[in-house]
Amino acid sequence: MFMFKRSNTGLLLLASSAFLANCARAPLQPELSPEVLRDAACAPSAKVKSVEGTIWMNAKSADATGRFPAQVSAKENGPLRIEVTNLLGGTEAIITVDGLKYQIDTPEKKNGKKTVESGFGSWGGIPLSWAKTLFLGRIPCPPAGGASQEKLSMLPDGRLRIDVPASMAGAAQTFVFHFRRWLGQPWPDALEWEQRGALGAKVTFNFDDPEDRTAAPRKWEAKSDRGEVKVRWRDRSVN
Repeated sequence: MFMFKRSNTGLLLLASSAFLANCARAPLQPELSPEVLRDAACAPSAKVKSVEGTIWMNAKSADATGRFPAQVSAKENGPLRIEVTNLLGGTEAIITVDGLKYQIDTPEKKNGKKTVESGFGSWGGIPLSWAKTLFLGRIPCPPAGGASQEKLSMLPDGRLRIDVPASMAGAAQTFVFHFRRWLGQPWPDALEWEQRGALGAKVTFNFDDPEDRTAAPRKWEAKSDRGEVKVRWRDRSVN
């Protein structure tokens, strides 16, 4: 039987790796105020008006499950369009999200018929109100213009909590952001969102691979108790 004996150098490398890994998830320095972190959470892609590109998407819900490529077009003042393609480039489905409504058009296949599905409010438990936000490269944030009514607080682990009253958003909401350092600045890499009331919902978001120009996450995922979506941009152009 062979046994691996760790050298002092190996132990040092292991200790260093553990230290760096812990630093990557460690809370930010306490001198950063809740107001500064709130601005940092909403900063990625804030000035982007439109996005086009291709993605890999993983979806899992009662509505659809699978991994597939897609072409995306998102405009700040227009609908979100996702064209799901097969590996040969053929169109499998066209998903359109406009406000709180979505529609899925499936082209006619051999020995088949064209189908149209539609829905309202959410998909897989994930609010459609966040769909265009996410594909534009932004982080879901409280409604604009209501900062004076928000309640900001820092949690013991360094996360930022924002409580939004029902008078601002139609239903009371809570946003809890986790940050990491990126280019010397705080960058939001996770969000726990909850909406209370009759239309209660909870969604966990994770973000990664920030883009140099816009700080937009090139990888993100959204997960609820009813489904999840994972997106990775293959190429992405913005205006």
